[in-house]
Amino acid sequence: MINFTTNTYEMKREIVKFSKKICEGSKKPILKFITDMIYGISKSKDILLSSIAEALDEKTKKANTINRLSDNLVKNLDESIDNNYCNLVMDSLGDNPVFLIDDSDVIKPLGNKFEELGIVRDGSSRNKSYEKGYHHTEIVGLTKDKKQPISIYSKIYSSTEKNFISWNEETKKGLDKVIGLLEERKLKGIFVHDRGYDINELFRYYFREKQYFIIRLTEKRKIYRNHRWYKITTLRDAFKGKIKMKLMFQGEEKECYVSVIKVQITAEKKWINLIFIYGLSDTPMMLASNIEINSKEDVIKIARGYINRWRIEEYFKFKKQEYRFENFRVRSLTAIRNLNKMVTYTIGLVALLCEKIGKREFINKIIKESKSLKEKVYLWFYQIARGIYNILSYARTGIRGWEEIRKTKVYDGQLSLL
Repeated sequence: MINFTTNTYEMKREIVKFSKKICEGSKKPILKFITDMIYGISKSKDILLSSIAEALDEKTKKANTINRLSDNLVKNLDESIDNNYCNLVMDSLGDNPVFLIDDSDVIKPLGNKFEELGIVRDGSSRNKSYEKGYHHTEIVGLTKDKKQPISIYSKIYSSTEKNFISWNEETKKGLDKVIGLLEERKLKGIFVHDRGYDINELFRYYFREKQYFIIRLTEKRKIYRNHRWYKITTLRDAFKGKIKMKLMFQGEEKECYVSVIKVQITAEKKWINLIFIYGLSDTPMMLASNIEINSKEDVIKIARGYINRWRIEEYFKFKKQEYRFENFRVRSLTAIRNLNKMVTYTIGLVALLCEKIGKREFINKIIKESKSLKEKVYLWFYQIARGIYNILSYARTGIRGWEEIRKTKVYDGQLSLL
């Protein structure tokens, strides 16, 4: 029991310490709210306010706690909180940060009262049917050592909003924010996209911003080479792959062959590298990148950079399954976005703890408490999150005793006119 108590105390300290860092400069009620939300989500593994309130285990009535959390969710949070979080995250990415960009959806098929509820394609359904819901744009960076996805930008939005312009514009807002953070540090990032982002506007954007990219191309793309234009499939079928390498794909290490050629695309009259990867799937992968290639190692870096895209897909899965993100009940769009931020911060804490595996004994205790059967994993989120959940299940009290709360001074004497 002593070990359980020690682990619980240390976990609470980690949450409070993390909350203080991202709330630096904010007022104490905001710090208390965010600390409560991160602790409640971590302990309950749920985003229902009733579950979070129960996890907080406050002396007041549960309904009062729910009302307090709800009142804070409908307020516009100070931008400094998100800026502090982003700066904390950027420090974990190293000097050559890799960013994965993708879109998902939040499905609310039975919802009628949610604000600005739109129509989205359900990516998890077999027939890709259209359902009521929201769009979800995410940009994650890969941590320096463990390559864990940690969110830099997360936005829930609807096409029915008055200020909505386009899906591309929403993606650009996220990229602008990330590139702004890079420019502050005088760094360049590597931005990785799937085939859905094979659009000329995006290529022009990266050339203009002088950032590196790896974008998977569709079969509709036309390529300029040897003074003429080709269909990309014509070039793809003309090569077989000269460079042999092994890549981790769909959970197993596969042997493949790679070819690289210099080409131009319709977006810009600049030479880029076109990389064909044969052997991973029935259809060879076609990647476009402006990263300079001088050796076989550079080719492997680009290929592995794209293959790492599975990590953002697993990030979405983790967010929806471990924390039941689609199960929210708050109805205003502001509250939904703030709740998304709270989950983002919670997963951010998990990712930062993953980065300390093998460096701190307490992190090893968290993994041990997860009671996981796997010893070798590539995404540590599940073990860390379940370990935190199991450790906090021993807590007899909430997080209140660890928060710095201003206490009103009690005067024993009577008022005097003298």
